[in-house]
Amino acid sequence: GQIFLSIETANYPGGELRGTFIQNTASILFTTPNTPPALPDVALSAAEASRFLAQATFGPTKAEIDALTGKRQVDLNNWITAQMALPASQLDAATDADFIAFTKPNGGAYTYQNRQAGWWKNALEAPDQLRQRVAFALSEILVVSDVNSTLQAQPSAMSVYYDIFIKGAFGNYRQVLENVTLSPVMGAYLTSLRNAKATYEARTGALITAPDENYARELMQLFTVGLNQLQPDGTLKLDPSGQPIPTYDNKTITEVSKVFTGFAFAGDTTNANNFRGGTANYIAPMVAYPTFHEDGAKTIINGIQLPANQGAAADLKQTLDALVAHANTGPFISRQLIQRLVTSNPSPGYVYRVAQKFANNGSGVRGDLGAVVRAILTDYEARSNAVAATASFGKLREPVLRATALLRAFGGSSLNGRYSGSIFFVTQNNESSLGQTPLHAPTVFNFFEPYYVQPGLLTAAGLYAPEYQILTDTTAISIPNQLWNFIYGTRTEGNVALQLDSLLPLARTPQALVDQINLVLAGGGLPKSIADRIVTAVTAMPNGTGTAFNTASDIERVRSALYLTVSIPQGAIQK
Repeated sequence: GQIFLSIETANYPGGELRGTFIQNTASILFTTPNTPPALPDVALSAAEASRFLAQATFGPTKAEIDALTGKRQVDLNNWITAQMALPASQLDAATDADFIAFTKPNGGAYTYQNRQAGWWKNALEAPDQLRQRVAFALSEILVVSDVNSTLQAQPSAMSVYYDIFIKGAFGNYRQVLENVTLSPVMGAYLTSLRNAKATYEARTGALITAPDENYARELMQLFTVGLNQLQPDGTLKLDPSGQPIPTYDNKTITEVSKVFTGFAFAGDTTNANNFRGGTANYIAPMVAYPTFHEDGAKTIINGIQLPANQGAAADLKQTLDALVAHANTGPFISRQLIQRLVTSNPSPGYVYRVAQKFANNGSGVRGDLGAVVRAILTDYEARSNAVAATASFGKLREPVLRATALLRAFGGSSLNGRYSGSIFFVTQNNESSLGQTPLHAPTVFNFFEPYYVQPGLLTAAGLYAPEYQILTDTTAISIPNQLWNFIYGTRTEGNVALQLDSLLPLARTPQALVDQINLVLAGGGLPKSIADRIVTAVTAMPNGTGTAFNTASDIERVRSALYLTVSIPQGAIQK
């Protein structure tokens, strides 16, 4: 973990590309992981209910915790089933509603601000919390970003793209992948839109232009199979000489890139002139223009042969089928979903059990995301108190989740119900104080990579720490400052702040106050020594005289307890 490679170039003498090396688990032969012990069939504690909701929603509320407390493990399955049955709260509808309510009456234009306000509205208030949380996780795997100036000018299309994950959160990954592939938003972002077959010089036969390889590369590297072959538990598979086995090579990328030729905006006709000259339509799926599709035979992943002259639709279907059927895709995608929902370092056994559900949901269906999500949230490692108590379990909450947890827990909102301001509205060149805004990642690799390692103790322990990639000298200060604004701010028409009435009755009993904040925001997981220090600090705050002064003092006690909890390192961890 302390060895790195830096490639320096003329334009970047300080190092253009850098990679850190970490020990990895790998094997030539696969051994099936042991079956974990059964979870005890006992009533859930409030802390266990809070932990579950932290993994399955954008943050628990006291009412939601109370509703699950005393239930048994089987009731968590019932909760998941009920959540999956709720109507989907789509981002495009929320974006339109924000425009109609707040922008159109003032003569304003439909912009990215409507989309961002709509996203926060759904994340914080939509009843289908599990769907919203899973969609957010998928959006961080199959990434597009309105850092791209073309996409920033298409807020409705960006919302429609995100709705692929809202609608498909519990559907089939194969269909999600096809919808992403044919989205003109993805086409614009990874340059498969108007990607044409190769052209050659008529006299010499020399190559003039080649198909764009961008989407073909990222489809394999990031969206399906990854770079190296994996065992069924997500660990590296080695060849007989003990070396990793590449999943594909440059030749494969070149061949797969031919599959994604000939796709452009949907229109009235697919004649050749409309391929480049047709009206831009970022909402409807892209369609194939046969003149520009490479119809030759192709050799794709695993050496699979696509016959010549079968057309773009058949080429696309067979390629996506092959990628989703690949042995890597289940563990590769399952591991990332576990990371986004539960823990940064799932054991190989955890990955294996979830990947088995990806392979077969119990009814012979591959790629069933509903079965995958259920397996993630009900697995022994997700629900075991013993596992949760280990130092390697859990994850640093990404900044957006730190904000949503606080806002949901204590009714954070504005007087007009809109989530507006610099934290919620982020322009192309102005990042939020959180360092993160949904659908605004700096690159296709998201805000952080699943295999990122943080130099120091975590790396020395052989642990991945994805969210630490977004934790910088700046965000370490700006994130707590923004949470302070929510806690100490005043709700107005244009300002979002907390409603603390539910905590005020506990202000003069610091232990009870800290216990409740600890339960809702940290799943009861703050170390006792830390919780005791917060209790001591709140207890030491002076009492005032007079009703008004006492009320103000009570609010300060509540605010101080809240801010100490959310700003300390332990308060930023999801266990």
